[in-house]
Amino acid sequence: MTQTRRTIGPIAVFAVAAACALSSGAHAQTAQARSFLWKVQSPTGSAPVYLAGSVHMLSADVYPLNPAFDRAFESAATLVEEINLGEALTAAPAMLQKGLFNDGRTLDRVVSKSTFDLLTDRLKDTGLPAEMVSLMKPWMVAMILMATDTQKAGLSPALGLDQHFFEKAAAAGKPVKGLESPESQVDRLDGLSPAVQEQMLRSTLTDLEQERQNLKQLIDAWRQGDAPSLERILLADFKDSPAAYQSLIVERNRDWIGQIDACLLQRAPCFVVVGAAHLVGPDGLVTLLQRKGYRVDQQ
Repeated sequence: MTQTRRTIGPIAVFAVAAACALSSGAHAQTAQARSFLWKVQSPTGSAPVYLAGSVHMLSADVYPLNPAFDRAFESAATLVEEINLGEALTAAPAMLQKGLFNDGRTLDRVVSKSTFDLLTDRLKDTGLPAEMVSLMKPWMVAMILMATDTQKAGLSPALGLDQHFFEKAAAAGKPVKGLESPESQVDRLDGLSPAVQEQMLRSTLTDLEQERQNLKQLIDAWRQGDAPSLERILLADFKDSPAAYQSLIVERNRDWIGQIDACLLQRAPCFVVVGAAHLVGPDGLVTLLQRKGYRVDQQ
């Protein structure tokens, strides 16, 4: 899987869906013994934090969820997500604008000829206007291609776990907080070096068939709460891109830990939903919280 597909945040999914629009029966889930959800407890005995790993684009057949998710959500007083999705509508235009060149450059001038040729060939199958794509930065093109392919596989941001619980919180009148702003998610992507951006785009273009296989494996592992398999799928390619790993995973996880600490001081539980890639591996939130002395149990 490309870094783009692994780390794309909820605001990115929303805005990519909006950009794609410019160009253009649920099955009951058997409850699993484990879910992709952890209960975090402080030695002081304060209220717990429930930490859920999200896949930002899902299909209807993953619902209803493992009951552990709903039990945790119902017990919580506050929903905490990567961003407050209520702010996404206002942030999406800014993201789209940042994803465009505003200095006269075009995509063919900032990526190699071989990468641009791959893109030109791929566009024949997408229906995306070449004129629109040529004005976009590599990270934006990579996200649009990823979103287009993922939507063809029957997945939708409207069914992602973070969107699901955002809607439940709104219906229940629960407050929603963001770990970061929509603008900061955009800035993370836009701040990647030109070389890393091209690498993301190229891997999106060259790994299509493997991506489709990995996507099914990822969702199956997520539904089963299979953290080792998700770690293998989600983090494999980052070995070849340490800069992207540091910016998109490690730095953000470290920024979020203090806010989770604050949640653990509250009288009522928080229900925290972040992308699944942020929970796994040696730099994942589960490991970081364990190192701080918290008890972290998968549900």
